[in-house]
Amino acid sequence: MDAASVVSETYTEESDTAVYIDSKQAAWDPEKELLQSAVVGSIAKQCIRQGVFSRDDTRFQSIIERYGSKCPGLRADMVERRIEEFAKRSSNNNNVSLSAGLNSLGGDVMALPLSNEQDDAEEQSPSGCRSSFKSKCKENGGFNLLTYTFLLLFFAILMFIISIISTHMDYNRAPYRNWALAGGVTSTSAEFRVRGPQSDDNLRREFVVSPNSNLGIKKDQILNAPVSYTDFSDEEHFVKKLRLDSLEPLTTYYYAITWPQVVPNSVTVVDDNIGSFKTPAPEGSRMNFTVALGSCSLTGSRSQIFQSILELEPQLFINLGDFHYEDLVTLDVNERLEAYDKVMGSSSQRSLYMRTIFSYIWDDHDWLANNDDGSNIDAGNVAKQGYSLGIPHYNLGPIETQTSTDEGTAAKYQAFTIGTVRFIILDLRSESRKSTASYGGKVYSDEQKEWLFSELSQADNYDYVVLASSRPWTSPDKIGSDGWGGFVSDRDELSSFIASTIGAGPKNLFVISGDNHMVAFDDGSSTDYSGQSEFPGGFPLLHSGPLSNYGPGGAKNIFKSREHRFTEGCMAVSSELNYQFSTIEFDLPQDTAESGCLRIKGYKEGSSSDNIIFEKELRGEIMRDGSAEQDTCKMKSFTAPTAAMLLVALILTMVPGMLILYFLGRNRWVLALIYFGIGILFYGITIAASVVGALCFGERAKALDVSAVLLCQTAIGLAFVYIAIRRYCSSQYGKKDIAVPEKIAAVSGEDDSAKESVFALATDGFKNLEEKKQTEIEVQSNESEEIEVIL
Repeated sequence: MDAASVVSETYTEESDTAVYIDSKQAAWDPEKELLQSAVVGSIAKQCIRQGVFSRDDTRFQSIIERYGSKCPGLRADMVERRIEEFAKRSSNNNNVSLSAGLNSLGGDVMALPLSNEQDDAEEQSPSGCRSSFKSKCKENGGFNLLTYTFLLLFFAILMFIISIISTHMDYNRAPYRNWALAGGVTSTSAEFRVRGPQSDDNLRREFVVSPNSNLGIKKDQILNAPVSYTDFSDEEHFVKKLRLDSLEPLTTYYYAITWPQVVPNSVTVVDDNIGSFKTPAPEGSRMNFTVALGSCSLTGSRSQIFQSILELEPQLFINLGDFHYEDLVTLDVNERLEAYDKVMGSSSQRSLYMRTIFSYIWDDHDWLANNDDGSNIDAGNVAKQGYSLGIPHYNLGPIETQTSTDEGTAAKYQAFTIGTVRFIILDLRSESRKSTASYGGKVYSDEQKEWLFSELSQADNYDYVVLASSRPWTSPDKIGSDGWGGFVSDRDELSSFIASTIGAGPKNLFVISGDNHMVAFDDGSSTDYSGQSEFPGGFPLLHSGPLSNYGPGGAKNIFKSREHRFTEGCMAVSSELNYQFSTIEFDLPQDTAESGCLRIKGYKEGSSSDNIIFEKELRGEIMRDGSAEQDTCKMKSFTAPTAAMLLVALILTMVPGMLILYFLGRNRWVLALIYFGIGILFYGITIAASVVGALCFGERAKALDVSAVLLCQTAIGLAFVYIAIRRYCSSQYGKKDIAVPEKIAAVSGEDDSAKESVFALATDGFKNLEEKKQTEIEVQSNESEEIEVIL
């Protein structure tokens, strides 16, 4: 090629093709010589990158032929000489091999972009697969598709580790034995359950009850029972059942498992687990008190929500079911007791249950398994035996009515009174049978129904009657439904009885419920299924929970929100962990002529006024007529911060592909699609990693943690791809270490500016070479130091 030839290289979105411009008629110009040298250097470097160092290599000729058709003056000896110059320069400076030396030149010349086939081609390293792998990782300065994949994989693994650590910290999974519970408390009596040690440690233990917070003062102790390893019989399964019948009303009592006294009038409490409770006023005497209630707590949750409940100083805590999620269908009662051990292994739960009057009835997950009824007789009897052994409770209905003489296998429905408020606790699992297309189902036995109707018919004797239902009352009619909607006949019958007795009388029924994984309230508009209009049949209904769990439906409701029938409700998010509970404050004046008041509050993630998500006050007669059309509400899938992070992260997975198309052209759509696919794939893998990590402990993943990691993953991945594109463009079209003639430098004023001007000239784009036989290049200097290319 002579000095009158000009070589220019340009790239467009439509083509990577190097365009060779022949302008023999143009006068010699150093700019043109520079461009000629640049293109020859680019071709030489492309040969070097493919390991082609001489014309003896068959690939050398194919490269020359590829560009020779577009560069008429291109000759093999020109490229070969340039390769030798690079080798000599590298060898002199670095004293390394030809291959290594040429690779060390980096961006010394402006390289032509590789075709798809050349991009994928990789010479097998003599050192083997490991060396080849390292070589691939180092491509493009370490910013390439392989390392991008490893980056996203790192975040998926990090998510898995975070999920494991978080779950381990948030949940107790180890059985814990040094606990005791007080329940079945009246104004003069209380029941206790005391768990014995797991093994014989030859240490003497005593269970002490006293009205004095200093349990070591012997004269004040009203109960001192040995509870060492050898003090339990086989039938007790290391749970001691104790009872006191000589308590004083409105008195606080303390209890604990203690070590033997060393110093007089002092004891060492095992693990500092001191329980307490306050006896209510004598039945029939008005008193003010607070009841806290909740349901649906993942096994062993260490959430501080339980401590928050305790800060409100409730006298009674009612757990409305799903005390744990072990889903035990077993014939081993020790497994049932071990589930309680795991719950009590949570210090926050243990503190709450040991420092209130504890009342509890199961739902499905702590009965047998999800949505199970009572058809499994053998496993059900073991569950009932475990309840009687491990849970202190009030007198059971079947025992009081003498429909059963075996407390261990009797259903667990029960009723008790605090002051002038009657609490009725239903057992809607152990005697139930699911409805089918040919069978209407039974939510309870005839014996329990008769007992319930008897209790409700005495509502005139109380200021308020509180009915506890573990199953959702307002669920839609549906065969096989786990709520009352699956037992239409029983619900209609009960609703009619309520309307004709309490609705026609004191109108003082209040219903509490769990299982639905949210705080929700209905004023009675949606609770009347009596089908009559003579008497008010709608009663206020409070759903409470979840203490520590996802909202209704969990992750299944991410894209489809279910309707729920409440006038005020759906105060939870379906696809995130919720920490919620409710309280009922009974304000009952001593003057019986004055009507009482119920103050209802729902709390989320704490007990301060800022954590109140729902508040309602009811006074006097609290029942009303039901409405023909029930109120409904829908639930959000995520909180705003989580939803925003998940959405932004999802959008960021698409941006790398867009950047590739924008900077490298539409012809790189396959590469863009690959980056997008890998981003979406690892978006899902990271979510799955969080779920698997949590499932290692049988618990649920935190959506907020997942969204935060996904946001970091996609943001850093986007930055990675941007740097990769910049590095690629720099290496392919870069302008490093090219000597700039004095004339061009003078035109631009600064060397860097001159380089930019020359390469603007080289890449300005001559798309129609066949139509443009003559090229006119004019370099003009103006106040803005701009070089214009005139074709």
